[in-house]
Amino acid sequence: MLLPLALLLLGLWERQRGAGDWAEFAAEHDRLAGIVADLEARTSRDGRPDFRLQFRRDGKTYGGPFAVVMARGARDSAGTLVAVMDWRRWLPPVAIAGGGIAAGLSLLVLLAGAALSWLGRGSRDVLVGGFSLMRRLLPAALAAQILAATAGFIAVVAFESGLLLQGGLSGDGMKLLGIAAVAVGATLLAAGSALFGLRRALDAFEPDPLPILGRQITPAEAPGLWRLVEGLAERMGALKPDSVVVGLTEGFFVTAGPAVLEPGGTRLSGRILHLPLPHLALMRGDETAAIIAHELAHYAGSDTAYSQRFLPIYSGVARSLDVVAAREGHALGLLGPSVRLGRFVMERFHLAVRHWSRVREFAADAAGAGVTSPEAAARALLRSGALAPRIAEILAAAAEAPDAAPPDLVAAVLDRAVACGLDDPALHLDAEQAHPTDTHPPTRERVSALGQALGPDLMSAAGLAPPPHALGQLAAYFADPAGLCRAASADFLGAVHERDAAFRAHLEGKAAEVGTEARVLRANYRPSGLVLAVAGGLFAVVALGIAVFGIPGILPREATVVLATALGIAVLMGGAGAFVLSRGEPVILVLRAEGLAAPGLDRTIAWSDIADLDLTGNHRGLVMRVLLPPAVPWPERRLGRPAAKLDPKRRVVTLPLPLPRGMNPQGFADLIATYQVAAQARSILDAATAPVAEPA
Repeated sequence: MLLPLALLLLGLWERQRGAGDWAEFAAEHDRLAGIVADLEARTSRDGRPDFRLQFRRDGKTYGGPFAVVMARGARDSAGTLVAVMDWRRWLPPVAIAGGGIAAGLSLLVLLAGAALSWLGRGSRDVLVGGFSLMRRLLPAALAAQILAATAGFIAVVAFESGLLLQGGLSGDGMKLLGIAAVAVGATLLAAGSALFGLRRALDAFEPDPLPILGRQITPAEAPGLWRLVEGLAERMGALKPDSVVVGLTEGFFVTAGPAVLEPGGTRLSGRILHLPLPHLALMRGDETAAIIAHELAHYAGSDTAYSQRFLPIYSGVARSLDVVAAREGHALGLLGPSVRLGRFVMERFHLAVRHWSRVREFAADAAGAGVTSPEAAARALLRSGALAPRIAEILAAAAEAPDAAPPDLVAAVLDRAVACGLDDPALHLDAEQAHPTDTHPPTRERVSALGQALGPDLMSAAGLAPPPHALGQLAAYFADPAGLCRAASADFLGAVHERDAAFRAHLEGKAAEVGTEARVLRANYRPSGLVLAVAGGLFAVVALGIAVFGIPGILPREATVVLATALGIAVLMGGAGAFVLSRGEPVILVLRAEGLAAPGLDRTIAWSDIADLDLTGNHRGLVMRVLLPPAVPWPERRLGRPAAKLDPKRRVVTLPLPLPRGMNPQGFADLIATYQVAAQARSILDAATAPVAEPA
């Protein structure tokens, strides 16, 4: 709101100034017109000059016929300024309208976002419908605001630039006009780019498939599990899932959108129920039933369908916001209000969605408790938190060393849980259950909503370690539980190998970008040397011309001074040019795969030894500052080489560098970053392939 209001107030102030400026210049024009008329009336008719005619302007007095000429010129200039001031009077209303429209749109969107968020908490249909409309209208509102603010800004700049014409286009005036033109051009470019991007923000949105690391289980492979799921769905009056997927990495969840199973890339659609094998093995039967019923309750409440309807809204608002935010830094802050409006709308919508997510989670908990018991539902929530660290420990160890991982990670989780016990459920009361698409209230609030007290009996039952034969209860769900657990473990380890292979290929590509050959960077003194030499030659030609032909209209002594000056400049500039050209293209830096070497230092600085590196530009080129840790050997300065500033106390090496040949500052910075990234990639690759010492 502040920036549009500032444009509005500035336009109001300029409207008053514009009227006053026009009146002032109109009065001056009338005064000069009267003077011209008086001088013309007093001019002699016989053509003889009358030096009694006088005209005074800018501290100078003009007489005779020249007085009439200068008076007419002043009158005409004043007339031009009156026309400019008359034209300027049309600009403040544009600034007022632009600021007012932008401020009004800001207020309208703020009120609409707040109202829709408030109304949406009473009805999910109102929430989805209202913000769906907002998603379609927001890009248009942002576009109108950008146009209004841009028009207002240009009007303000043009109005103020008109004052520069009052004293003529002097050097400073031309500079200010150039700055104004650059500001207007940059603003127009950023605004136009944002408007073009907003036009595409309304394109249809197709959600990406949800990636799930798991495998689909048919009724023949899991007869007991499918009977349990279908029986719970019938008792609750909920829709049955179209697919059941089991895996190791996610918790219990349902989704109704497109999904892709990894590895393999099998695509699923419709209602999908995901179940984690470690939980099925380590939780009691009533706990498992309570959680599955909780997930099926989301189908009964159409929660998954609503989640899918939320995605286009999130995407549309986010894309509109990204388009404007990407150009914000190039428009002198004019796009800032639009960016903040988009963020406000996103925040209001997110708060309303979060409200309904919490409401539906409590309702799903109650539904799960209704087909089992409140105690079982509360115990299931607490036990999930107590189990999570044991599962994470085994999966993290397998991901770190997949070749050494056991073939059955579910059995490994059980062994870990039996040996170490479960976490204290009290440590996870404030945690929110993990879910790939929705948010959950903290466990403490969910248990309280079930009417269960967090007493010692409930906490003890939830944290009880599973018996060693706990895997046997998987036989009640699956036809071949051992084979399924090994297959799911193989899926997980295969995904880890694919990830590691992709990461290794990425590192190898980065390491190969610099190659093994040293890259020598040389200074580029030739252009400046040629400029100096040519300039010296031109002054020498001038001196020769003066010596041969002289300078008409001045005294010989003065001509001698000019000749000596021209010769001196020719010698200085020519000598400087010759000196610069004689330096050739000296080496300023040598970049190797292992480190960088500077002619002024006695040793190569390894990339791995650099704690920090920064580059700054100046009128001479670049300044590189390298920070070395205390344990790194300190380099020494080489005599007779380009200067290098060493600060042992702060461990900073400063290298003044001319701009390398064929490079701009950004290209040089990118090159240094490429070598640093390549060194880091090689370090990671070397650490991954280094032999591990066997323990004694």
